[in-house]
Amino acid sequence: MVVGEVAARADAPRGDAIPWLLLRARSHSGPGQFAEIAFVQRIDTVGGLAPSYGCEPGRQGNETRVPYSATYLFYAAR
Repeated sequence: MVVGEVAARADAPRGDAIPWLLLRARSHSGPGQFAEIAFVQRIDTVGGLAPSYGCEPGRQGNETRVPYSATYLFYAAR
């Protein structure tokens, strides 16, 4: 597992998509391929924005799923 923190952020070219991100690895746990990851990049996002309606009292306890897709690139330190 790798835990990241935002190093850079850019608005998606599509106005209806979540931002593109560059995440710097903050910590790792466990063996395997992710143990060597230094950065994770999220690009080519489609969808994923929060719904336009808010958290009105009538919606309390409801769950809303928001579909999205993205390309994730993983970079290891040399």
